Amino acid sequence: MQMDGPTALARLKRYWGEFSFERIARGILSTPPISLQGDSPLFLSMVRHTDVTAYLLAIKSLCVGVGHGRAAIINDGSLTSSDLASLRHHIPGLEVFDITAIETATCPRGGTWERLVKITELSSECYVIQADADTLVTAPIPEVIECWRGNRSFLLGTDSGRTISSAIGAARMVQGWIEKYGWTELSVGVEAEASLDRLPNAAERSYVHASSGFAGFARGAFRMADLEWFSAQMAEMLGARRWNEWGSEQIASNYILANAPGASVLPFPRYACFEPHLKLGDHALLHFIGTYRYNDGVYRRWAADFISRCNQL
Repeated sequence: MQMDGPTALARLKRYWGEFSFERIARGILSTPPISLQGDSPLFLSMVRHTDVTAYLLAIKSLCVGVGHGRAAIINDGSLTSSDLASLRHHIPGLEVFDITAIETATCPRGGTWERLVKITELSSECYVIQADADTLVTAPIPEVIECWRGNRSFLLGTDSGRTISSAIGAARMVQGWIEKYGWTELSVGVEAEASLDRLPNAAERSYVHASSGFAGFARGAFRMADLEWFSAQMAEMLGARRWNEWGSEQIASNYILANAPGASVLPFPRYACFEPHLKLGDHALLHFIGTYRYNDGVYRRWAADFISRCNQL
């Protein structure tokens, strides 16, 4: 079937955006290995074969921003021996976890649940910063450093989630969106957030409509039992099959972080997800989510700028 003009043009623009970004991003492979020191924080990411160059951009920019710590990845099963050799060259001391070796207990498998479970386990001994491969730091990040040094958890906020609120308030907000926009086919994330007011003792629980693409988990603040409890509650309300869909992990991550002692949301929009309506300006970190990743060449320009600076370090 032949595509209409606008659809074909949109696909062509995305293809060109991705191609031009990858051409620039490969420059990170020619930069020196990062120099890490200390055991904390622990930078953890799930990495797949297609994201190796983007991940190197993300982790190198984050390590430069924090200036301390060590790195680990979860191999989603697609990394080749060449990928792993390149990653270990650029990140001395890199620890690699095999996704199949991570037991999620009563929580779902897939959809980055293994990552959240591993973070919960690792945070018993160290401060963990979770960073998606499509994040990029381009300015000083003192707020992140302060949270790490103070052992306080943090979340990456959104325009609608700039502060931690009550679970009931968050549910009412999402319910309002559903009614206002007439949504009928809901993602598991939307349905889960709209159901937060049905949690036991919902008035005593917190939540924030955030992104799990960048988050800080304070040492000693999380228990697997709490994660399993929340997962079980959601599976009961939404149905186990529904709760197993892609996107449920982000809701669980937002929930446990929002209820952690001393947690806060990083100042928006200095720390934000890149979207068309976001006014570009004073940003320290952007999460280039898939839908809009290559729009307007912003990700490409940021990558080129960081690679240039990385070669001068």
